Amino acid sequence: MTFHINPDWVYFYFLYYFRILFFLLPLPLFTPGVIPLTVLAYLVFALSWLFVQMVPPPHGLVMSTNLAHLGVLIFKEALLGFILGFFVRLIFTLFTVYGEIVTLHVGLGMTNMVLPGFGHMTVFGNLFRVIGTLIFLSAGGLEVLFYGLKLSFEVIPPTQFNPFVLDYKMFALLLVKVFSIALAMALPFIAVYMLINIVLAITNRLVPNVNIFFVGYPVYMLANFALLVVLIPSIVYLGQRYVGDYLKMFIDFIRSFPTH
Repeated sequence: MTFHINPDWVYFYFLYYFRILFFLLPLPLFTPGVIPLTVLAYLVFALSWLFVQMVPPPHGLVMSTNLAHLGVLIFKEALLGFILGFFVRLIFTLFTVYGEIVTLHVGLGMTNMVLPGFGHMTVFGNLFRVIGTLIFLSAGGLEVLFYGLKLSFEVIPPTQFNPFVLDYKMFALLLVKVFSIALAMALPFIAVYMLINIVLAITNRLVPNVNIFFVGYPVYMLANFALLVVLIPSIVYLGQRYVGDYLKMFIDFIRSFPTH
């Protein structure tokens, strides 16, 4: 018995492989520090085979003429996958930045954790990262990710991505918007922090014998912990709205992708 492998199929399979690999790498759910490299490699292998069957490359696509040309095509597929993965990564950045801002105003800025795949992170940064991940999964984010990946192969077949026609300024604007949303969500904690500072300053003037530095940190922590308990339902509600809108934006971004 002899097996015949179509060289064209192997060629396009590797183009699918690199787009999917670099799409998953920026995502916190698939960071090599979170899941073993072997599991990630098998996952990308299986997804590549699946998408080649579901969205086969159309006829008439450009074939590589030499190794240098093949390297350029692989680089373009990897770049496209990274761009799409980075676009999704920003929604996780929103929750992490929000947690870091809250940490600064709670008085726990010096408490750092070392997490595999994430490096140094504060307690609240990690807490809201986990909350954001759970909100993302509950909103169907994982399903939207793979649907968007499938859609990318329909809209932008292998070898058809032109990186020079993409407006990269939109990513800077999107990053600014993410930071502004995180800051807006953290305004209640900033307001409590300023209010407590004013109260402590007045107390220090009226009662100079009170050790403000000794009293200040417990007050900061208790007040902000109480505020956090009160605001958790609102945070989850706003997070669900932002994640849902962002996932729709992700799909629209792929559909409007320029190819020429």
